[in-house]
Amino acid sequence: MEEKIERFFCNDCKRKTKHFIRGEYNKTDEDERAPIYLMHRLLIVECCGCEHLALVQRTHFSEDVDYDEDPETGELVQVPNWDEAIYPPVTYRNPPSWFDDLPDDTLREISAEIYKSLQTGSHYLATFGSRTLIDRLIVLTVGDKGNFPKGLQALQDEGKVSQHERDILNPVVDAGNAAAHRGWAPTKDQIEVILDTVEGLIHRLLVLPQLAEELEEAVPGRGAPAKPKVGKGVVTVKDKVEAAPKDLRAIFDELSDTLKSFGDDVTVHPQKHYIAFRRNRNFASVQIYNKKRVVRVYLNLDPDNIAVKGLDTRDVRQIGHFGTGDLEITLKSKKDLSQARDLMEQSYNAS
Repeated sequence: MEEKIERFFCNDCKRKTKHFIRGEYNKTDEDERAPIYLMHRLLIVECCGCEHLALVQRTHFSEDVDYDEDPETGELVQVPNWDEAIYPPVTYRNPPSWFDDLPDDTLREISAEIYKSLQTGSHYLATFGSRTLIDRLIVLTVGDKGNFPKGLQALQDEGKVSQHERDILNPVVDAGNAAAHRGWAPTKDQIEVILDTVEGLIHRLLVLPQLAEELEEAVPGRGAPAKPKVGKGVVTVKDKVEAAPKDLRAIFDELSDTLKSFGDDVTVHPQKHYIAFRRNRNFASVQIYNKKRVVRVYLNLDPDNIAVKGLDTRDVRQIGHFGTGDLEITLKSKKDLSQARDLMEQSYNAS
């Protein structure tokens, strides 16, 4: 028996493709008082290319028809219109490729909710969710200024955005206000503009600086022999640890042993750009920079309450970085590690 094939949108291929019909149920609801009916088709479909499975619900009301010309006779014939719903819902906008590089959990969570709302056609939620992203970006880069207009002005005053970018950002902010207070919802094309603008700003201010630092580590210096590795993927923190100079690797290994010595409940979770040391939550996020010959550790401590002489620390509450923690410590020697031990244990105890 020949397999039945129809065209549907594929969430994996991101376009309409040919699908095998793997299962089908049909039902017709008729009105005894009038010659009208409602036809239902429930289909289990499989993409002929990627094999993605989906459930398709199609409904047709007998009065909902268009007319088309028969190519052979030239006569007008009725063409039924079908309403179609696909489960999982069609994803017409995916998270950007750098989504997982966002250095702030709250931004990731807000963004994830925006993408979910788009799958259900909730453009109101996506629009004022985008405004919330800007609000969070303000707090991360220039701090809490009390209200939204002051925060936007601080972005410009501190050189985070130019006047040109501010002019582009203003309509996006107005769109968020209109969605929240005046019941206005953008079209699909308009929400694309809104998200392109907000995501572009987040990428430039928070993600690119960190990725540029990773790139700096990967680029060989002048006079250094280039060692091309065709097909080599993204250099991860594991790659950098394995390639670390002997003295830097010794600092990293001792740091790792120190963090794990705080308790049997410490677990280690390597990520792409950092290694997380976790108790109930992350208490230390570790990065290694071979070219700069430093190890950085981020702790969940309040920088305002920390004062350690001779230790290279930095308040990163308003600076994007990979991993979690408001206090950054840069370790260049085992002496630095020894000085930082008490702070790391405080972060462990607080987690």
